[in-house]
Amino acid sequence: MTTLPDLSLSWKWQPPPAQAEGETGATWADFEMSIGDLPPLTTVEDPQAGAIRPYTVGSLYPLAEWIAFNWWSLLADARPGTQISQLRFAYRNGVGDPRGSWWSRSRRHILRAACDGFRWPDVLFVPEGYQTRIVWMPDGGPDPRGGTRFLGRGNAVVSSASLAETLRGFVDAVVARLVEREVDGTPLQQEWAAITATGEEEAEFCRCAARLGLDPYTESAPYAQAIARAGRELPEVMGLDFFNSVHPDRIADQLQWIERARRVAGDPPPGRPADSAIAELRDICADVRELFYDPDRLENPWQLGYELAHRVRAWAGVADTERFDPDALLTYYTEPVPYVDRGLVAYGSRNAAAGPVLVSSRHYTERPRRFLQARALCHFLFDNDENFLIVASHTHRQHLARGFALEILAPAQGIATLLGRPTGLVTAEDVEQIAEDYGAGTIVVEHQLDNRVLAQDFPFEPVEPSVRKLTAYPRGAGR
Repeated sequence: MTTLPDLSLSWKWQPPPAQAEGETGATWADFEMSIGDLPPLTTVEDPQAGAIRPYTVGSLYPLAEWIAFNWWSLLADARPGTQISQLRFAYRNGVGDPRGSWWSRSRRHILRAACDGFRWPDVLFVPEGYQTRIVWMPDGGPDPRGGTRFLGRGNAVVSSASLAETLRGFVDAVVARLVEREVDGTPLQQEWAAITATGEEEAEFCRCAARLGLDPYTESAPYAQAIARAGRELPEVMGLDFFNSVHPDRIADQLQWIERARRVAGDPPPGRPADSAIAELRDICADVRELFYDPDRLENPWQLGYELAHRVRAWAGVADTERFDPDALLTYYTEPVPYVDRGLVAYGSRNAAAGPVLVSSRHYTERPRRFLQARALCHFLFDNDENFLIVASHTHRQHLARGFALEILAPAQGIATLLGRPTGLVTAEDVEQIAEDYGAGTIVVEHQLDNRVLAQDFPFEPVEPSVRKLTAYPRGAGR
């Protein structure tokens, strides 16, 4: 079992400097942020004191206000998970520099946007479902503005539920401090009162709007009816993937596409038994599936995906150095959309009329199609619901499916064996040859090399195949 660390916020109220008044002076404090046993995210170098300390000093009001005004995005907007590399540059040179086009989105997830004249660490929060990813970066080179420099760097995941409680407790404490100091009528107090009074139906709407990348209070009105319709028509898990992926302007279009995909897949006849191969594999993987859905056991979804892939290859009798054909276990169709919105990638049904069926929203060449089919196979084996969506978002479930697809198509052990024990750097020709052997994209092999093969000590002994082959379960190639 993997135990996720908690985000910890601690503070000590301090007398404010003479120029700090109102809400700024009332909430002056030493402030420390940390995750588990990692060095504090607020570790700073103070040139004036000639020292390094684990906390920063300033008013906590702007930080609490930033949390309150971005509350729903921090809890539900997973879209920055696809944009971390771009978002990392939004505040690379500090708080006071000109903003690029990414600032509009990053300000809802990067703590540094709370600035209001104060220096905060460069910390990015991205919800991924059960977990929230937190990425923090140090300040760059010498800053002509002087002052403290944040030194920390890291990447960690915490429980989303625990994070929400921590942030809620912090804002509650700042609001209580304002009341204690007889400061009233601030934007923070008004916003937080509205949030804490939100009923469950309104809160669900706010979460759906946030998953679309919208501010629920200022940007969602033109889409309110479409959001409500999607919420009514889609099952819970499918709805989560839907809102995390589609463009707000395309909600109605994508709902229509899902209906077309369902017709292409076909409704199962009454009493149709489950596909025997998929049913057998679901039984083999039942314990791994139980770990994933247990809220008290938040294992790394990538690692669960790798474990699932190992079991499927062993069941199929396909060695780590051999190509695995996911299309032997499903029927594949293409139902293209006439517009550009690549967030919703495919629709799948485990118990359609033709057995396990995958319907993609665009035409794919062989290698990306095989990766898509592998992701679908993971959903066939892992999802509790019979129908699902494959989307471009990077949530907990989608991480699981991507990890499975990487390992089922290009196993790290097999890549290490095919490479032998290289005396130098792995070349582009090595990568392309291995990708060709596996029928996988070069980016799949590069990901496995970077994150598994070269990062871990894999043995290089060849793996002998057994006698069972997936071709015993042929499926149509679709249209």
